[in-house]
Order: sequence, then C-alpha cells, then structure tokens
Amino acid sequence: MSRISLLPKDVDMVYVEIRKPSRSFFGKLSEYGMTKISLEVIKVCETPIYLVFAHFPTSDLSNRHLREYRHILSRSSGHIKKFRWWNDGKVTYILAYKTRCDFMRMAEENRVSILSPYVFERGVRKYVAVGRRENLLKYFEDLRRHYGAELVSYTSISDSCYLSSVLVGRSIPTVVTNKLTSNELNVLRSAYNAGYFECPRKADLNDLSKSLGLSKVTVDIHIRKAVKKIVDEMFKFLP
Repeated sequence: MSRISLLPKDVDMVYVEIRKPSRSFFGKLSEYGMTKISLEVIKVCETPIYLVFAHFPTSDLSNRHLREYRHILSRSSGHIKKFRWWNDGKVTYILAYKTRCDFMRMAEENRVSILSPYVFERGVRKYVAVGRRENLLKYFEDLRRHYGAELVSYTSISDSCYLSSVLVGRSIPTVVTNKLTSNELNVLRSAYNAGYFECPRKADLNDLSKSLGLSKVTVDIHIRKAVKKIVDEMFKFLP
C-alpha cells in the first residue's frame, strides 16, 4: 500500500468498494431503486444497538415502492429491527436501528475507521477506510472472507488529488451523475467548455447550435432543463 505523505508512516487511507453484498438491506434497496443512498451508522455506547440514518432522492423510490419492498427485512441478515421513513417531497429519509452490523463490527474489531457518510450506489457499497497498515490488511482479509473475495476491491489513496476526486465523487448530488440525460449532459458540457457561462459570454446559442448540429431551441431547452435539475438538487439540502 502507498500512503498520503501527510499521514504517519504506518497509517494508510484506502478507497473500498463491495459490489452488491447480498446481506445488506440498504444495498438491496439501492440496487432496487437504481439510486445512491448516503448512510450514517452510529453505535450507541454500552448497548448492542446501531442507529442508521439514510437519505436519497424521493423520485427514485416512492412510499409505495418502500411499502412493497418491506419484505427485504424478513429476507435480509442485516438485523434491522425497525425502521421508518418520511420525505419532504424531494428527499426521502430513513431512520433504522439494528442489533448487529457486520460491516461496522469488522471495522471496529480490526481498529479501522470508516469515513462517514458512506454510500450505496446501485447496490455497490463505496467508502474510505483509514487505519494502521497491519490493521487494514487484517480488515481486508475479513471483508473477503465475509462478502467473497471477488466482490471486494480496494485502492490505496496515495495523493491528495486522488483523495479529492474520491470525496467529491461521493458527495456530488445524485442528479449530476444519474438524473441528467445524456443529451443534457453533453450540451451542458459543450456550453461550459465553449464559455457559454462566462461573463461576458464567449459563446452564444448560435455558436453552440452550429458546433452541436442542433437547433438553437433544442440547445436552449437542454441547458434550461439541466440547470433546473441541478438547482432543484442544490435547494433540497438548503433551508
């Protein structure tokens, strides 16, 4: 393993993916809804209880879908005892508690820290782990034994640029990665690269229309729809 120079010599930071672990309720929910779910998991001191707080865009899974998908609880070994959900029309929140969490237990037993929040993206668990090198090696052995060696992969974070890309990738609003259509994303990227959003503008709709081979009306519609989705996503999390 390589390491970020800021860290002590025996400490490493690693980006980890566990692909579609069948034991996880939230992993199954993420895969079912084809969505990204952000999770905070907290161990309640001096109890066997773990609290789980999760959220994702309401448009990905409706209340009806959540009710229909309750059967996951009886088939999952995630040991969730109870959970409830609510939404504000844009974001759905889930609060749950469980009496066992193998994922967190393995980190605790190996003295490895998990950066929070971590995410499930379409069934894949993605997170950053930090610990002493010898503890991380034991931790990965436990992960492979528990989930299956073919499902666990990890990459050492050896420089701050890579760490930045991982952290930004985890926190980018779902709309940017999942909600924009390919046409909207292509037009938005072209507009940005051409200087359409500069003040003053370095390109206008006529320029974009010619470079993209689309009508001005189509280009304008794609830009407006893309910007509206991004702004909507931003204001979900602002008071």
